[in-house]
Amino acid sequence: MLIKPEGNLLLVGALVCLPLLLLQGIWLVPPASSLTPLLVMATTLLGFALLIFLTHSVRKGERERQEQRWLLALQQRDPAMLESPQAQTALRQLLASFSEAELDAHRQISELHSQATQDEMTGLRNRHAFRRDLTELLQQEDTQTAILVLIRATELGKLNAQRGFQSGDAYIKDIAHLIIHTVSRFPGHQVYRISGADFAVLVPPLAKIPPHLLGRDLKHAFDHYQQEHELESAAYSGMTRLSSEQKIEAILARADLALARAQTEAVNGWAIQQNDEVVELQGQRHWTQVLTDLLEQERVSFSCQPILPLHSGMLAYHEIYPRFSSVDGTVLPSDTLLAMAQRLDMTMRLEQMVIRHLMRQYRAFGSHSSRWGLNLPGSLLQNSAFLIWLDHQLQRDPDIGANLVFELDEEPLERNLTGARRLFELLRRHGSRSAICNFGKGIGSFSLFRELKPDYIKLDPALITELEQDLTNQQFVRMIVDVSHRMGCVVIAEGVEQLSQQELLQGMYVDGLQGYLIARPQELRPDNGQFGLFTEAVSASAGSE
Repeated sequence: MLIKPEGNLLLVGALVCLPLLLLQGIWLVPPASSLTPLLVMATTLLGFALLIFLTHSVRKGERERQEQRWLLALQQRDPAMLESPQAQTALRQLLASFSEAELDAHRQISELHSQATQDEMTGLRNRHAFRRDLTELLQQEDTQTAILVLIRATELGKLNAQRGFQSGDAYIKDIAHLIIHTVSRFPGHQVYRISGADFAVLVPPLAKIPPHLLGRDLKHAFDHYQQEHELESAAYSGMTRLSSEQKIEAILARADLALARAQTEAVNGWAIQQNDEVVELQGQRHWTQVLTDLLEQERVSFSCQPILPLHSGMLAYHEIYPRFSSVDGTVLPSDTLLAMAQRLDMTMRLEQMVIRHLMRQYRAFGSHSSRWGLNLPGSLLQNSAFLIWLDHQLQRDPDIGANLVFELDEEPLERNLTGARRLFELLRRHGSRSAICNFGKGIGSFSLFRELKPDYIKLDPALITELEQDLTNQQFVRMIVDVSHRMGCVVIAEGVEQLSQQELLQGMYVDGLQGYLIARPQELRPDNGQFGLFTEAVSASAGSE
């Protein structure tokens, strides 16, 4: 007769426990040592533990064999083996575990897909999803009535520079919400954020809407937002109808050309490009013509934003912003225009025009009671021809040059330290001032400070945004102020929008404040004395502090 493994285990357990129990009986005799009770107790516990372990092993082995029999029954399709209640219970548990694992796998796949195709900031679909959906839409037969809209939020760069990245993020979220709300009445639409400042909208054929209605609604929404937030613009829209026989790149080129036209025709405007015979370079040709006309007619004006001095020793300082306009007087989006000028190698000519007009404007005011600051593009640091031209320009009019401050962002200065040294030395030679903007990216800022020795430091607005809550930022700003003052440099805080920020910065001995709390940019007009009155008002405000 064969003995099962469980029987063998029980037999071994009995043989082990029997001597232990006999020894326990012997030890029940009055002990000769005080350790005897402890040995008796240990032996008893060991015996019980061994019996429990053996019993568990027997039950586990039996359950595993039963499960193997049920699995065999499933494989052989033998229902008789599965009719027992135990078998039915085990099968239900097995199915439940499989269902839970499947749901968990689906959840993980869904999360990964969402991360790969969703823009984190706005919650919209991203560029990858846009390419995929556009490809699928072009494969449909009735694609000709579908519409693609490219939308560019043109104020992002300016808001990031002047008010900090949190303001820029809030602006992008607002534009995303406006687009979603505006296109919500068109069935089947999808909205995407395809790059930092660019959005796309796909309106499928089933919507069957005239493009001009969508363009009109978008412009109305953007106009309202621009007026509410006192911006130069909000966003522009370029539209085209889809064509299934064309490649995606050709369709995008059409929409990009429409966007270029929209940005040069009306504030927050829209345009549609329906011509299929468009080559990719037409957008650049359009901007080349716009920039050429602008330079020939010198259509530039200025706005200014005063800086509040926090002590009487600081001379009044105003930052000057150029504004460019089209033939009909429409203000062109500055960030887009400067980006296209750089792409078309026209930055030097554009900046020369700006500096010439700025010096004429300063002469027209007839007052040397304040300094004017102008931000230069970092790309000009590598342009020797521009530096030679600037040298001659400042030499021709030293009185005005001595009251100009040329500002450059920290990042391009770090990338081209040799060109930065040449420019800063040129400015010192002519008595002009220099400033590093968006200063304070990290501890490396101090080495740049030591190399260039600027006259002004303008703190990065990102440092100011969370200054009240971030003790590390506070310590860093105090360090910048201390080092700057030791080297005779004036420290200005940009992006100040809260009274609590102003009070905290005053306690840190910052020299000047710039931001929407102090004043918003306003048109620079020397003919009506507005500038002088405003300068006096700001100086009086500083004195009252």
